[in-house]
Amino acid sequence: MRSETFPRITALVFNENIDRVHAAPGRNNVHRFISLLAVTAAFVISTSAYAQQDFKIGVVESLTGGFAGPARDTMDGLDAWMKARGLPGKKVVLTTLDDETNGVSAANAFRRLAGDPDIHLIYLFIPSSSAMAVKTLASEFKVPIISGGAADALGTPADPYLFKVAPATRDFMTRLAQYIKQKGYKRLAMLEPNDAFGQSEIANMKKFAPEYGFELVAVETLGVEDTNFNAQLTRIRAANPDVLYDGASGRAAILTFKQIKQLGLTMPLIMGQSVVAKPFYDGIGGAEVADGLIVPIQLGSFGTKAGGDTAKFYAELEKGLGHNAVYYNTFGFDVGLITEAGVANSDGSRQGVRDALDKIKDMPALNGPVTYTPEDHTGQNFHSIGMGRLEKGIPVLMN
Repeated sequence: MRSETFPRITALVFNENIDRVHAAPGRNNVHRFISLLAVTAAFVISTSAYAQQDFKIGVVESLTGGFAGPARDTMDGLDAWMKARGLPGKKVVLTTLDDETNGVSAANAFRRLAGDPDIHLIYLFIPSSSAMAVKTLASEFKVPIISGGAADALGTPADPYLFKVAPATRDFMTRLAQYIKQKGYKRLAMLEPNDAFGQSEIANMKKFAPEYGFELVAVETLGVEDTNFNAQLTRIRAANPDVLYDGASGRAAILTFKQIKQLGLTMPLIMGQSVVAKPFYDGIGGAEVADGLIVPIQLGSFGTKAGGDTAKFYAELEKGLGHNAVYYNTFGFDVGLITEAGVANSDGSRQGVRDALDKIKDMPALNGPVTYTPEDHTGQNFHSIGMGRLEKGIPVLMN
């Protein structure tokens, strides 16, 4: 039954009840009329409740630009969550706006969505730099936000209304430093975007390198719209590192990977988990071209082999997708699980969902447990990260 028919039906019921009262003899007509009013009111309330089953969520997504591939995979993972689990008794309705992989556009899209009082929650499926632009506005609109992005500053200091999901850059750099020490490498070179995400990775690794016993011999930066990286890569080769970490994502990740191969740099190459995606494989000429590439990546990407809650949720994700999952699919599924907890433990209002999210502690999720405190809205940490070696596009967990 369509919700717009309810007022008409209510009027018919009310008119029929009045006709019955007028036709009824005796002194109890007033009591009958009051009783019938109560019945009619109950009907109106019940039909209104039925009409309010939609749970509206706004989405700021990189539909275009360099981050479009990871964002699309994230949305596919969220769709799989809706098929496998969703919100019991509610229909999730999404309103999506494009940030064009641009911080200014992200802020403008967020303002439009947050200004709609019917939207209870907003997702940010955008890179860290764009999410940081939104964070400055979060408390102004008082709408809860579940955000992508790994930049530390998204989670700490915590904005009361913005909740990050994936581990922070400090967590990925912790896991990377542990791996470098384990392998006995002594000289690391880094190629990083000149945005908030890249600068955060550099700052963390400068701190961790002496703690874990290796030297940072070269640090080169790039613009996310750059297309030529020969100068940076030539300087990296001259520094003679034991291992190279390339933190680029999106189109820059494709181009840097190809130029690293073209220049004949043969040291072990490590890249961020965003490259575990079909657009990256298509851009470099096929998944097999990336064989041997090493990625610090969340446990969900290892599928059922990770065991425990990860294996259980991964099976649900694959069923919803209808195919093997890539990393950003697992991230989208975890966004759904966090939403599920926030709505189940609240009245569904903006403030209610925000308060429920703030109390999540050790919540089982596909990539690892999620915890929020009023001081830290990071979500997951380095314990949810493993080192994977790509084989035909699939990360294989390394010891």
